[in-house]
Amino acid sequence: MISLCHLTVMVWAVVGGVAAGVLFLLLIGAAAYFLFKRRYVQGQYRDLFPCIPILPACTSPVLVGVNSSGYRPGDIPFFLPPRHSTRPHDSLEEEEEEGQQAMACHRGSLSIGASFPLGCLRPDLYRIPEEPGDWAPPCGSTPRLQFSVQYRQDREELLVSPLHATSLPPHCRSSAALVKLQLLPDDRRRRQAKARRKGRNPQFNDSFIFQVSSKSLAQAALSLSVFSVDRQKKHQLEGRALFPLRELDLEGAEGMVVWRDLETDNGQFGSQHGDLQVSLNYSVPLQRLTVVVLRARGLQTSSDAGVCVQVTLQLHTQVVKSKKSAVVRGGANPTFNKRLIFRLRPPQLDESCLCLELLQTTPGDPRSLGQVVIGPFMYARGRELDHWDEMVNKPQELVKQWHCLGRVSESQVPP
Repeated sequence: MISLCHLTVMVWAVVGGVAAGVLFLLLIGAAAYFLFKRRYVQGQYRDLFPCIPILPACTSPVLVGVNSSGYRPGDIPFFLPPRHSTRPHDSLEEEEEEGQQAMACHRGSLSIGASFPLGCLRPDLYRIPEEPGDWAPPCGSTPRLQFSVQYRQDREELLVSPLHATSLPPHCRSSAALVKLQLLPDDRRRRQAKARRKGRNPQFNDSFIFQVSSKSLAQAALSLSVFSVDRQKKHQLEGRALFPLRELDLEGAEGMVVWRDLETDNGQFGSQHGDLQVSLNYSVPLQRLTVVVLRARGLQTSSDAGVCVQVTLQLHTQVVKSKKSAVVRGGANPTFNKRLIFRLRPPQLDESCLCLELLQTTPGDPRSLGQVVIGPFMYARGRELDHWDEMVNKPQELVKQWHCLGRVSESQVPP
């Protein structure tokens, strides 16, 4: 007789087998449903995109690997990308007309048909501009600079383009040249244009834009300095030109081309009164202007005469501070090496200047030997203006330079 325990085991086994069979049937049904749904979706896709595409009459597709009987049910049609025709065109206008016709025929089709141009290139945009064949350096041995200037009144922009430099010194034959541009008196940042080739007549191909309001146009001036660069990358000033913007022709829409003689400095005595070497430095955090009077040369004085340098800091027409160096005796070439310090706030840099005057202190013949004014555009020009701007742009250096001495009447503030 079967025991109750064995009967219970047999009942649970039967129940487990029935449950497993039902679960297996459910899995088979789900798989069949998803397979049917996938086939149904693929059939709809084929209805939307038939195997044999309908092409417009103006296109001629090229099919790769397609039999004449059509596509197989599971294949996707493949089209070879079109190639542009290599036949010569009479003109760009004919090519554009053909491209427009091909685009009109191709519009509305999902297939890629006959080749048609997507656009055209303008070779003149990629061609390096060549120099005019009739251009020649002007006659004469004076170094000169040619540049173009144009003012756009609607945008208040000044467009400057250095063009040529001519008759540079002989040592520039194997050196590169560059032009540094600066808008005076407000803009302290210098733009730089490099020459396209070496030589004594370098050519430039750069343009620069300065923001200048129409109200300040008459008071502004454009400074252009030409430098030569040797193999050690050292810059040597070959000359400078100054172009006041009040001379600009505002009526000409194309601007104007200007020639200017370069003011040169050959390192010799530039004045019959002699020269003075000075170093300048301005520290913004300390608000301190440092003047180091180094030496003088070519003075019109005797060897036993005492000479000193009086340095005056001037704000507009008001004397802020005046200091003197020690009296030395060195004849025509005395050495001072005197450091003088002035307090000056940064907002006053564009309103102040330094007046350095050489004084002969001999009791029997006291007189002024010469004077130089160093400062911003309001007070100075040329080397004196460049020295002041370089001092402001290089606060970590003592900027050293020679200056020509002039008479007191010749060194006053320019009008």
